Amino acid sequence: MEFIETVLVKNGKIQNLEYHLKRMKKTLKHFFKNEKLKVKTEKLNFDNTDNARVRITYSYDGIRNIEVFPLKERKFKKFKIVKIGFDYSFKYKNRKKFSILHSTFSINFDEFILVKNNLITDTTISNLAFFTGKEWITPKYPLLKGTKRQELLDKRFLKEENIHVYDLPYFKKMAMINAIIGFQEISEFDIIR
Repeated sequence: MEFIETVLVKNGKIQNLEYHLKRMKKTLKHFFKNEKLKVKTEKLNFDNTDNARVRITYSYDGIRNIEVFPLKERKFKKFKIVKIGFDYSFKYKNRKKFSILHSTFSINFDEFILVKNNLITDTTISNLAFFTGKEWITPKYPLLKGTKRQELLDKRFLKEENIHVYDLPYFKKMAMINAIIGFQEISEFDIIR
């Protein structure tokens, strides 16, 4: 079984490294009863890398692969609500269920708002936050507890709450959150059921 960690590298340094390592250790402990990540330090040398998305593939025996991609800016405006029944509480390399959603609907929508047990969770690539007019709230039960989301919770910028589909029309703004895009605020958006 393989897992991925997607990190942002700026000026040769992995951003939010402590949060990524914490999630990787939690994954290794859960699946393999091991918290030690075997890393050859030369593999994590990004001195000549700036503003890149880096995908680290790892498993019980350590880091298996590192891929570096240029950053691509994407615009998100049109979202489709999709009910799901699967679990993604660990960042598995196998993302087939998300790929199926994109191949089915991607022509008409920029991204999906995933609903599980009648609660808003995430998109296929990010955590979510919504602005009430006074504060930013994020789903209490996301599919995946993202590293940037956790940092914003620790800083008390975000508050966790249950968010239902029927709550969506009342929010002033929404934001997508992940390690690469950070906290991307979206003030004009369409949500299609």
